Amino acid sequence: MNILDMLRLPFEESDLEWRVGSSGAKKDGSAWIKPLVYITNRALMDRLDDTVGAENWRNEYTQGPCGGVLCGLSIRIKGDWVTKWDGAENTDVEAIKGGLSNAMKRAGVHWGIGRYLYGVGTIYATVVDNYTKFSISSKIKATGQFVSWMPPKLPAELLPSTKRINRELLQDSLTAIVQGIKEDKRSTVDECYSELEEHEKFWIWKLMSTNQKDYIRNNNQEAA
Repeated sequence: MNILDMLRLPFEESDLEWRVGSSGAKKDGSAWIKPLVYITNRALMDRLDDTVGAENWRNEYTQGPCGGVLCGLSIRIKGDWVTKWDGAENTDVEAIKGGLSNAMKRAGVHWGIGRYLYGVGTIYATVVDNYTKFSISSKIKATGQFVSWMPPKLPAELLPSTKRINRELLQDSLTAIVQGIKEDKRSTVDECYSELEEHEKFWIWKLMSTNQKDYIRNNNQEAA
């Protein structure tokens, strides 16, 4: 099992945030909004912690060449730190914090984290009359007015698998994997994992202890 492949898995909708990409007013004066979707920075850090391990990743920042900030996101691979960089401008709200967060998320895309969201394409938000619990309020540049809008629903292929989990069957797989780790039988662990689909691997991964995950991470590093 390639641990780095799990970095690329889709996120739950609760781990996503929406922002206005572009907006304007129609001929009848009503607003239109094309939103953009991103993973949250917390979701990015949680994904790194859960896959490569908190001790095997780090970030660093430096000033961008034309302002803004650059983030270097490093992952330790076979004992060596591999760093991928990207940057962002400071944001309008909480400028420095927003710039740091956006730069890190963009660096994460270089590792495949959230990259699938670039496949969303052009979608429009639903503008609503009144602000609700789940709506977002944004200013329309063309009119200077604030409107409330509902984030679109992502297509199923851009969300975590909804395939039914056979918990009884996977419990047997988990037991075999844990026993293989206990007895240091790496071929057994690899064989059990290879028989599973991606969503099943991730389900089992969530149930493992930190020590069990470290065993698989180390095995993965040695096999790389």
